[in-house]
Amino acid sequence: MRPISLRVRAAAIAAVVALPFAGLLAAAPAQAADAPVIALDTTSFPAGEWGAGFHITGTGFIGTGDVTVSVGVAAGPSSGEGLYEITVTPDAEGAIDAQVVPIRDAPVTSESDYPRVSVNARQQLDETEWLVSNSVALTITESDLPEPGVSLGQVVSPEQLATGLTANFAGFGADEPVYYGFQLLRDGEPVGDFAGLEETVADAAGAGTVTATIPGAQVGDVLAYYFSGDETGRFIEGEAPVIAAAVVPAGESSTPAATGPKLAETGVDLTVGALAAGLLVLGAAGVLVRRRFATR
Repeated sequence: MRPISLRVRAAAIAAVVALPFAGLLAAAPAQAADAPVIALDTTSFPAGEWGAGFHITGTGFIGTGDVTVSVGVAAGPSSGEGLYEITVTPDAEGAIDAQVVPIRDAPVTSESDYPRVSVNARQQLDETEWLVSNSVALTITESDLPEPGVSLGQVVSPEQLATGLTANFAGFGADEPVYYGFQLLRDGEPVGDFAGLEETVADAAGAGTVTATIPGAQVGDVLAYYFSGDETGRFIEGEAPVIAAAVVPAGESSTPAATGPKLAETGVDLTVGALAAGLLVLGAAGVLVRRRFATR
């Protein structure tokens, strides 16, 4: 398997939270005549399949201070949101050269209307002044892959987490390496160790099953989790409340019924940001997600 670097999970979470600056740039990509210029080697992707991402190069920045590369979605002439951003370090001549792999899915774009997806780069010079590059439009096409999904195989109780909770995932590439992790949250704060970074491989249908063993959970905690495809770039996250295990009357089976939401259901919130609310605080704890990002 090719080498894969590690990236701080908190940085990835910061990238998937609302990025109004990047979104507004996507909606109104005005550029000064002497602004920096960027170029991408790849500008077309199937929805939900970033794959190896895109290689970005750029000139016209200053040689000190990080440059923020942003992927934004324009929903209209003056509205938008940020999908992803990451910082890169320019060289002494003010040039950037990096490989970028977004983690949030982008919407299918329209040739004549909205939404539109684009990439730009910016560098802050002082409190009020920025260098802002041109915007490069991305074409996001319909994907042949089903939407990624996760279902939990048992009741999420302290007892089940201590003995092992089954999670089923689908919607990734055939035989794709999939990285995943689990974290207990209590009152919005992480509890115990981050149960990741873990790796598994999807089957020929892009699906698989993993087991998380997490002792120390209490009723009222929240189990947060993510799954990230290494080759398609598909990413899904969610959370589930920790509840009390059902009391089993004498003589009945003690095996809990599989009550977790099925892949096609929406009982567990799998929208982007569900994990962000809790895992953003894990940056200080060194929570990591394995993704490809390398400067060249």
